Amino acid sequence: MRTSAQDWASSIVVPGPGDGTLARIGPVVLLVGSSDPDVVRPYVDHAAMVAANGGQGRQLVRGYAMLLSTATDDSPGFAALAPHDTGLSVFVDGDVTVTVDDTVISGADSLAWVERLVPWPVGSVTVALPGATTPDPGSPYRLHDGVVPAGALLVTGPAAEPADDSMLSRIAEVEEMRATQPPPPPPPSPPPTADSIPVVPPAPGQSSGRPLPPPYVPEEVSFQSVLLDDLDDESFEPLPIVDDSSQVARAREPLGVVVLDDGSVYQLDVPYLLGRDPASDERVRSGAFRALPVIDTSNQVSRVHARVELRGPDAVLVDNVSTNGTYVHVPQTDDWMRMPPGGELVLVHGTRVRIGHRTLAFDAKAR
Repeated sequence: MRTSAQDWASSIVVPGPGDGTLARIGPVVLLVGSSDPDVVRPYVDHAAMVAANGGQGRQLVRGYAMLLSTATDDSPGFAALAPHDTGLSVFVDGDVTVTVDDTVISGADSLAWVERLVPWPVGSVTVALPGATTPDPGSPYRLHDGVVPAGALLVTGPAAEPADDSMLSRIAEVEEMRATQPPPPPPPSPPPTADSIPVVPPAPGQSSGRPLPPPYVPEEVSFQSVLLDDLDDESFEPLPIVDDSSQVARAREPLGVVVLDDGSVYQLDVPYLLGRDPASDERVRSGAFRALPVIDTSNQVSRVHARVELRGPDAVLVDNVSTNGTYVHVPQTDDWMRMPPGGELVLVHGTRVRIGHRTLAFDAKAR
């Protein structure tokens, strides 16, 4: 019986056979209904980010909700578990079934995802993909950390030491099972890190996503001077006084919103500075930019890490020559890319940005 987040972290995860992928990263447990590394990677990436920030269930739920709301491909179906202060956070999408004691949670009959907070204490926890069998509690297999092929999982309490007189028979049973099962496929690639992702400079005159808007060039118009004395005052009507507020210049329409992985929403009607402490920057104090604080316990976020500028109809992300880099994932591409120091990117709908272990998404349809 688990009564706290600490108890959950010491639980035993037993994998079961199937065609999915099981990941355990710190206190986060994830089961995805696919074995394709390219499909699984973004879900494992978010699980790793949540674990790096302490494994809180609130961030897990909000991050996966943002991932699904901005994704361009269909979800493979998955379930994710993480502890919260008052209970176990459960996030389910698609035809995946989670059973916590007597509570059954499934996304099969839902038009969207399902999220639930099951109060402590929590006893038996099982997760299964369609057609998969829940593993036997007596199975010798355990997943302490990493990613393995699986179609189901069982979360049990701390393992008891086997009796001495049964040790040899247990070892023989394990060896026999290993001999009869085919070798598992290789696990998907680990989440990218700042050191493992090469800097990809943009092609000359181009940038990822949409092309950058051309720089503003003042238009030169030739005209012939006219002396005021040559004008006939009676032939011109006096200019009217504008008293209609709709004809007066006003603030620009927002280009969309930026959604942080904790659910915070920032409307793009002004440019933003992103970073650990952007409010102290002179550009924020002068009112030219608005602060968007990105708090990360990994200490990988610079004081002013990046900025979002509004150029005509485009929102442009600019890396502020940050120490640990700014990473972007553009829709219809497979991998995250590290922006060159000082590089620029026109944001398109669904673009995700990673700064340290925090993730933001650009939603051009929300205003």
